Amino acid sequence: MLVHLDTDFLVYALSVRGPERKRLDELPRYEAEIEISDVAWYEFSRGPRTVEQLVVARSLFGIDGIVPFSEGLTAAAAEVFRRLRSPRKRAADITIGVTAAAAGAELLTRNAKDFAGIPGVKLEAVGS
Repeated sequence: MLVHLDTDFLVYALSVRGPERKRLDELPRYEAEIEISDVAWYEFSRGPRTVEQLVVARSLFGIDGIVPFSEGLTAAAAEVFRRLRSPRKRAADITIGVTAAAAGAELLTRNAKDFAGIPGVKLEAVGS
């Protein structure tokens, strides 16, 4: 099972005792491989975060667990953005969703509406 984490999901999973934390804690039981797009990692890392929060978060992902926004993903996300006629505030969400869809991963998020209309994205809404 391949899982991608959205930024808000990761923030809540690491800072609050709630459904996000519970879901994150369950993933090892399913032998889930956890990844995050580099766009979501950037959003998380820009903070405000403590060094400890960054270390804990980074430990969730394997060596290749931060997925780069490649040229192919860039083209796919740009096409989705144009097709959806999205406001610029959705640009990061579109890149995160397209990255998860391209990997065939389930995207854990607190904000399913942010990913509406992105082809192939499989969502699991947790919390909110």
